Amino acid sequence: MKELGIAFGGGGARAAAQCGAVQALKEYGIKPDLVSGTSAGAIMAVLYSSGFSSQQVVDIFEGLDFFKDIVSPEVPKGGLFNSAPLLALLRRILPYKNLEELPIPTYVVASDLERGCVKIFKEGEIAPRVVASCSIPIIFTPIEIDGVHYVDGGAFQNLPVPAIREECRKVISFSLLHLEEEKYHDNLMSVANRSFNMIIASNELADMRLSDIDVKLDTSGCNAYDLGKIEILFKRGYRQTCEMLEEHGARRVLPAEEIVFRKKDDSRTAQIRSVRPLREALARLNR
Repeated sequence: MKELGIAFGGGGARAAAQCGAVQALKEYGIKPDLVSGTSAGAIMAVLYSSGFSSQQVVDIFEGLDFFKDIVSPEVPKGGLFNSAPLLALLRRILPYKNLEELPIPTYVVASDLERGCVKIFKEGEIAPRVVASCSIPIIFTPIEIDGVHYVDGGAFQNLPVPAIREECRKVISFSLLHLEEEKYHDNLMSVANRSFNMIIASNELADMRLSDIDVKLDTSGCNAYDLGKIEILFKRGYRQTCEMLEEHGARRVLPAEEIVFRKKDDSRTAQIRSVRPLREALARLNR
């Protein structure tokens, strides 16, 4: 039985808040014995387990364009976008190839599309398994691994506490989902994304109760596909986690570290960049 497990929930670009949480854990001397991750939380989990610092994670993702550097348009078949750029990025930056090589044992949660069940990856090549965990149905093309097709783990377990609950005495979870009221948009991606978020909101509530401590990170006003708010999300996640640790009696062992962020584009430019690829994909679908 391991002492402490940490579960990183899914939520797209909002996982920057988890990066801030990880920085707080470091400064308070909290180290897990096992981690799990779903979707973007799986990316955070493997980067954390691989030894990346918060500054390194920020440096990797700041300045990237989600719809160019993370995914690319797909001729509509299994999804509107494919995740080949993300697969290539992970293979390029990760210092380990397989999950079983990671210094901190890491479980990646995906959904088996053919059998209709949750899949917890504990071994095998990291990059395709993480990409499988991130593949939101309809929006992203399913990932095939050993002849089986997988989609986003959030369909069954967006907050992957059950994946590690029986192996850990205590589990801390970091959830990202913030289901705000949203105006209806008459397009396929918007409807698919909103519907999926409602599904994962339901299973998150159940899994949240299995945590000893659940930190519902403040991601309000932040889009899952907008990498332009990394600094805002990081600082929220850092502050909330510091407060949670203090409330539970933890004491700082390292001074606060200054994390350097790049200058951002104005929000209007970022919004235009994020909307254009959606329009193009939908136009191809309607041809």
